[in-house]
Amino acid sequence: MIRLYELCASDPDLVFSPYCWRVRLALAHKRVPFESVPITFMDKDKIAFSGSKLVPVLTDDDTVVSESLDILAYLDRTYPQSPLGLDTETGRARVRFINELILRHITPVTFKPSLLAIFEAQPEKAKGYFRESREQRFGTTLEQFHATASGADAHKALAALEAQLKHVPYLDGEQPGATDFVVVSHLIFSWVYGFQFWKDDSAVGTWFTRLIDAYVEVAGPITRQIHSSATQYAPA
Repeated sequence: MIRLYELCASDPDLVFSPYCWRVRLALAHKRVPFESVPITFMDKDKIAFSGSKLVPVLTDDDTVVSESLDILAYLDRTYPQSPLGLDTETGRARVRFINELILRHITPVTFKPSLLAIFEAQPEKAKGYFRESREQRFGTTLEQFHATASGADAHKALAALEAQLKHVPYLDGEQPGATDFVVVSHLIFSWVYGFQFWKDDSAVGTWFTRLIDAYVEVAGPITRQIHSSATQYAPA
């Protein structure tokens, strides 16, 4: 039985980590059943057995795999149905490169608007850790960092993705694969709080909906916690 140790908020069903979401999407795509083991920022002892301090961690009987891209590669080797495109070094290198682009050019600007929503959704015991660790990383308070958020910047960051998806149904071609799941996971982590930086009828919007609908068909509804400030970042 596969178990997926993944980051959750105070609601254990509210999963927001993009790294966990990319694994969830891949498991659903391959129709491989799994048990979710939700943990908060303060529950790292639950994954100590893995040697990793970060989620996701996946166990498959006696096999333990951490780091999301390694997990995706493991799933493609072990469960070859509905391939993710990670069976070659070329495919794996492509996904690693796309992953770096997303982390540098999309995640920073889509994270800012939802920052306080993510903070507020944490259990009380985790809020101190979240604030201290993020403020140390940003060099400023959460509130000051959030004040620099711009809906226009978030919409602009998706321009290249929009342009590409006007020509293909999925980033991996006619069927979704690892590239799609890596990219869309960094949109889902804000979307579960109500932050949507694209129009429903845009190329990004239709692609996003197809991926979400395919996941829901297999895994069931996605828990969301809509934040009151989300609408101010919606595209005009």
